[in-house]
Amino acid sequence: MEAILKKCQKEDFNYLSEVLDSYLSFTDDKKRKSLLAQSGSSPNAKKELITLIDKQIKYFGSSDLAYLKRALFSSSGGVSATEIINDVCEKLSVKIKIGGSVEARLERLVNAVVEKELLSKSPEDLSNAFKDIGMGNADIKAVIEKIKGNGKVLILPILVEILGPKITLGIIETIIISLIAQIIGREAAKQLVKELMKRNPWVNALGPVLWVLSGAWLAFDLQGPAYRKTVPITLYLGIVALRDGAEDTKS
Repeated sequence: MEAILKKCQKEDFNYLSEVLDSYLSFTDDKKRKSLLAQSGSSPNAKKELITLIDKQIKYFGSSDLAYLKRALFSSSGGVSATEIINDVCEKLSVKIKIGGSVEARLERLVNAVVEKELLSKSPEDLSNAFKDIGMGNADIKAVIEKIKGNGKVLILPILVEILGPKITLGIIETIIISLIAQIIGREAAKQLVKELMKRNPWVNALGPVLWVLSGAWLAFDLQGPAYRKTVPITLYLGIVALRDGAEDTKS
Protein backbone atom coordinates (compact mmCIF):
# COMPACT_ATOMS: atom_id res chain seq x y z
CA MET A 1 0.00 0.00 0.00
CA GLU A 2 3.03 2.26 -0.22
CA ALA A 3 1.73 4.11 -3.30
CA ILE A 4 -1.35 5.38 -1.48
CA LEU A 5 0.58 5.98 1.74
CA LYS A 6 2.77 8.42 -0.19
CA LYS A 7 -0.32 10.59 -0.67
CA CYS A 8 -0.97 10.82 3.06
CA GLN A 9 -0.53 14.07 4.96
CA LYS A 10 0.67 14.50 8.53
CA GLU A 11 -2.80 14.15 10.04
CA ASP A 12 -3.33 10.96 8.02
CA PHE A 13 -0.15 9.43 9.38
CA ASN A 14 -1.15 10.45 12.90
CA TYR A 15 -4.43 8.56 12.57
CA LEU A 16 -2.86 5.48 10.99
CA SER A 17 -0.21 5.35 13.70
CA GLU A 18 -2.84 5.50 16.45
CA VAL A 19 -4.83 2.67 14.90
CA LEU A 20 -1.70 0.55 14.48
CA ASP A 21 -0.76 0.87 18.16
CA SER A 22 -0.66 -2.55 19.78
CA TYR A 23 1.06 -3.89 22.86
CA LEU A 24 0.32 -7.49 21.92
CA SER A 25 1.88 -7.78 18.49
CA PHE A 26 5.20 -7.98 16.69
CA THR A 27 4.92 -4.43 15.36
CA ASP A 28 7.49 -1.84 16.43
CA ASP A 29 5.31 0.95 17.79
CA LYS A 30 8.25 2.85 19.27
CA LYS A 31 10.10 3.02 15.97
CA ARG A 32 6.96 4.07 14.08
CA LYS A 33 6.27 6.90 16.51
CA SER A 34 9.87 8.06 16.32
CA LEU A 35 9.77 8.13 12.52
CA LEU A 36 6.43 9.92 12.63
CA ALA A 37 7.92 12.66 14.79
CA GLN A 38 10.81 13.09 12.34
CA SER A 39 8.83 12.72 9.11
CA GLY A 40 7.79 16.37 8.87
CA SER A 41 11.37 17.57 8.51
CA SER A 42 13.15 14.51 7.16
CA PRO A 43 12.26 13.01 3.75
CA ASN A 44 14.25 9.90 4.63
CA ALA A 45 12.30 9.43 7.85
CA LYS A 46 9.03 9.84 5.94
CA LYS A 47 10.11 7.25 3.39
CA GLU A 48 11.06 4.83 6.15
CA LEU A 49 7.78 5.57 7.96
CA ILE A 50 5.77 4.70 4.85
CA THR A 51 7.64 1.41 4.44
CA LEU A 52 7.11 0.53 8.10
CA ILE A 53 3.40 1.40 8.12
CA ASP A 54 2.91 -0.65 4.96
CA LYS A 55 4.61 -3.61 6.63
CA GLN A 56 2.57 -3.23 9.81
CA ILE A 57 -0.74 -3.04 7.94
CA LYS A 58 0.15 -6.26 6.15
CA TYR A 59 1.10 -7.82 9.47
CA PHE A 60 -2.36 -7.17 10.89
CA GLY A 61 -3.87 -8.73 7.79
CA SER A 62 -2.37 -12.02 8.93
CA SER A 63 -2.46 -14.08 12.11
CA ASP A 64 0.65 -14.08 14.29
CA LEU A 65 1.37 -17.73 13.49
CA ALA A 66 0.96 -17.24 9.75
CA TYR A 67 3.04 -14.07 9.93
CA LEU A 68 5.95 -15.87 11.58
CA LYS A 69 5.71 -18.74 9.11
CA ARG A 70 5.82 -16.37 6.12
CA ALA A 71 8.64 -14.36 7.67
CA LEU A 72 10.84 -17.46 7.61
CA PHE A 73 10.60 -17.63 3.83
CA SER A 74 10.33 -14.00 2.76
CA SER A 75 11.41 -10.51 3.78
CA SER A 76 7.86 -9.70 4.88
CA GLY A 77 5.57 -12.00 6.79
CA GLY A 78 2.43 -10.05 6.03
CA VAL A 79 -0.20 -10.74 3.40
CA SER A 80 -0.58 -8.66 0.26
CA ALA A 81 -2.62 -5.47 0.11
CA THR A 82 -5.03 -7.11 -2.32
CA GLU A 83 -5.65 -9.97 0.12
CA ILE A 84 -6.37 -7.50 2.91
CA ILE A 85 -8.84 -5.54 0.78
CA ASN A 86 -10.58 -8.73 -0.34
CA ASP A 87 -10.79 -9.88 3.27
CA VAL A 88 -12.33 -6.58 4.37
CA CYS A 89 -14.83 -6.74 1.49
CA GLU A 90 -15.86 -10.21 2.61
CA LYS A 91 -16.10 -9.10 6.23
CA LEU A 92 -18.35 -6.16 5.32
CA SER A 93 -20.31 -8.18 2.74
CA VAL A 94 -19.63 -5.87 -0.18
CA LYS A 95 -18.48 -6.79 -3.65
CA ILE A 96 -16.10 -4.80 -5.83
CA LYS A 97 -14.84 -5.17 -9.37
CA ILE A 98 -11.64 -7.19 -9.53
CA GLY A 99 -8.46 -5.97 -11.14
CA GLY A 100 -6.73 -2.63 -11.14
CA SER A 101 -4.33 -1.01 -8.72
CA VAL A 102 -4.49 -1.18 -4.94
CA GLU A 103 -5.61 2.45 -4.96
CA ALA A 104 -8.50 1.66 -7.30
CA ARG A 105 -9.54 -1.29 -5.14
CA LEU A 106 -9.51 0.86 -2.00
CA GLU A 107 -11.71 3.44 -3.72
CA ARG A 108 -14.14 0.74 -4.87
CA LEU A 109 -14.29 -0.64 -1.33
CA VAL A 110 -15.24 2.75 0.11
CA ASN A 111 -17.79 3.43 -2.62
CA ALA A 112 -19.34 -0.02 -2.15
CA VAL A 113 -19.63 0.49 1.61
CA VAL A 114 -21.23 3.92 1.16
CA GLU A 115 -23.64 2.62 -1.49
CA LYS A 116 -24.65 -0.20 0.83
CA GLU A 117 -25.38 2.30 3.59
CA LEU A 118 -27.32 4.67 1.33
CA LEU A 119 -29.37 1.88 -0.26
CA SER A 120 -30.27 0.48 3.17
CA LYS A 121 -32.19 3.66 4.02
CA SER A 122 -35.64 4.62 2.80
CA PRO A 123 -35.97 7.91 0.86
CA GLU A 124 -37.46 9.48 3.98
CA ASP A 125 -34.59 8.30 6.18
CA LEU A 126 -32.09 9.50 3.59
CA SER A 127 -33.75 12.90 3.50
CA ASN A 128 -33.46 13.21 7.28
CA ALA A 129 -29.85 12.00 7.25
CA PHE A 130 -28.86 14.49 4.56
CA LYS A 131 -30.56 17.27 6.49
CA ASP A 132 -28.71 16.32 9.68
CA ILE A 133 -25.30 16.66 8.03
CA GLY A 134 -26.08 20.07 6.58
CA MET A 135 -27.38 19.58 3.04
CA GLY A 136 -29.72 22.29 1.81
CA ASN A 137 -33.42 21.59 1.37
CA ALA A 138 -33.35 22.24 -2.38
CA ASP A 139 -30.50 19.78 -2.91
CA ILE A 140 -32.17 17.17 -0.71
CA LYS A 141 -35.41 17.50 -2.65
CA ALA A 142 -33.62 17.15 -5.99
CA VAL A 143 -31.68 14.08 -4.83
CA ILE A 144 -34.69 12.31 -3.31
CA GLU A 145 -36.88 13.00 -6.36
CA LYS A 146 -34.16 11.59 -8.61
CA ILE A 147 -33.84 8.49 -6.43
CA LYS A 148 -37.59 7.91 -6.39
CA GLY A 149 -37.79 8.45 -10.13
CA ASN A 150 -35.03 5.98 -10.93
CA GLY A 151 -35.96 3.16 -8.58
CA LYS A 152 -33.36 1.03 -6.81
CA VAL A 153 -30.20 2.24 -8.55
CA LEU A 154 -26.79 3.36 -7.34
CA ILE A 155 -27.11 6.58 -5.39
CA LEU A 156 -23.57 7.97 -5.53
CA PRO A 157 -23.80 8.84 -9.26
CA ILE A 158 -26.99 10.77 -8.49
CA LEU A 159 -25.21 12.71 -5.74
CA VAL A 160 -22.31 13.52 -8.08
CA GLU A 161 -24.72 14.67 -10.79
CA ILE A 162 -26.70 16.98 -8.50
CA LEU A 163 -24.17 18.03 -5.85
CA GLY A 164 -20.87 17.68 -7.69
CA PRO A 165 -17.85 15.52 -6.81
CA LYS A 166 -16.54 17.71 -3.98
CA ILE A 167 -19.73 17.66 -1.89
CA THR A 168 -20.25 13.99 -2.68
CA LEU A 169 -16.76 13.20 -1.38
CA GLY A 170 -17.68 15.04 1.81
CA ILE A 171 -20.73 12.80 2.21
CA ILE A 172 -18.62 9.71 1.53
CA GLU A 173 -16.11 10.81 4.17
CA THR A 174 -18.87 11.51 6.68
CA ILE A 175 -20.38 8.04 6.30
CA ILE A 176 -17.03 6.24 6.35
CA ILE A 177 -15.77 8.12 9.40
CA SER A 178 -19.03 7.34 11.20
CA LEU A 179 -18.47 3.64 10.47
CA ILE A 180 -14.85 3.89 11.59
CA ALA A 181 -16.04 5.53 14.82
CA GLN A 182 -18.31 2.56 15.43
CA ILE A 183 -15.27 0.29 15.19
CA ILE A 184 -12.57 2.24 17.05
CA GLY A 185 -14.85 4.17 19.41
CA ARG A 186 -16.29 7.67 19.34
CA GLU A 187 -13.60 9.19 21.52
CA ALA A 188 -10.83 7.86 19.29
CA ALA A 189 -12.63 9.23 16.23
CA LYS A 190 -12.85 12.83 17.47
CA GLN A 191 -9.70 13.92 15.63
CA LEU A 192 -11.01 12.36 12.43
CA VAL A 193 -14.15 14.47 12.73
CA LYS A 194 -12.06 17.62 13.22
CA GLU A 195 -10.11 16.92 10.05
CA LEU A 196 -13.34 16.15 8.20
CA MET A 197 -14.70 19.54 9.24
CA LYS A 198 -11.59 21.30 7.96
CA ARG A 199 -12.02 19.73 4.53
CA ASN A 200 -15.82 20.05 4.51
CA PRO A 201 -16.87 23.12 6.54
CA TRP A 202 -20.48 22.75 5.32
CA VAL A 203 -20.91 19.54 7.33
CA ASN A 204 -22.71 20.02 10.65
CA ALA A 205 -20.49 19.18 13.62
CA LEU A 206 -22.99 17.38 15.83
CA GLY A 207 -20.47 15.21 17.63
CA PRO A 208 -17.97 12.44 16.86
CA VAL A 209 -20.60 10.58 14.80
CA LEU A 210 -22.14 12.72 12.08
CA TRP A 211 -24.15 10.11 10.22
CA VAL A 212 -26.54 7.73 11.97
CA LEU A 213 -25.68 4.36 10.50
CA SER A 214 -28.41 1.97 9.48
CA GLY A 215 -28.80 -1.48 10.99
CA ALA A 216 -26.96 -2.93 7.99
CA TRP A 217 -23.72 -2.94 9.96
CA LEU A 218 -24.98 -4.29 13.27
CA ALA A 219 -24.63 -7.91 12.19
CA PHE A 220 -20.88 -7.65 11.61
CA ASP A 221 -18.43 -8.54 14.33
CA LEU A 222 -15.69 -5.98 13.78
CA GLN A 223 -14.34 -6.14 17.30
CA GLY A 224 -11.65 -8.76 16.67
CA PRO A 225 -8.11 -7.42 17.15
CA ALA A 226 -7.16 -7.77 13.47
CA TYR A 227 -10.36 -6.28 12.05
CA ARG A 228 -10.13 -3.35 14.44
CA LYS A 229 -6.95 -2.53 12.53
CA THR A 230 -7.51 -3.58 8.92
CA VAL A 231 -11.10 -2.39 8.46
CA PRO A 232 -10.67 1.22 9.69
CA ILE A 233 -7.28 1.52 7.97
CA THR A 234 -8.42 0.28 4.56
CA LEU A 235 -11.57 2.41 4.71
CA TYR A 236 -9.54 5.47 5.62
CA LEU A 237 -6.98 4.87 2.89
CA GLY A 238 -9.88 4.59 0.46
CA ILE A 239 -10.87 8.14 1.42
CA VAL A 240 -7.28 9.31 0.91
CA ALA A 241 -7.29 7.66 -2.51
CA LEU A 242 -10.49 9.45 -3.55
CA ARG A 243 -9.20 12.91 -2.70
CA ASP A 244 -7.55 13.35 -6.09
CA GLY A 245 -10.37 11.70 -8.03
CA ALA A 246 -11.36 8.09 -8.60
CA GLU A 247 -8.83 5.95 -10.44
CA ASP A 248 -11.58 4.23 -12.43
CA THR A 249 -12.61 7.56 -13.98
CA LYS A 250 -9.11 8.63 -14.97
CA SER A 251 -8.02 8.12 -18.53
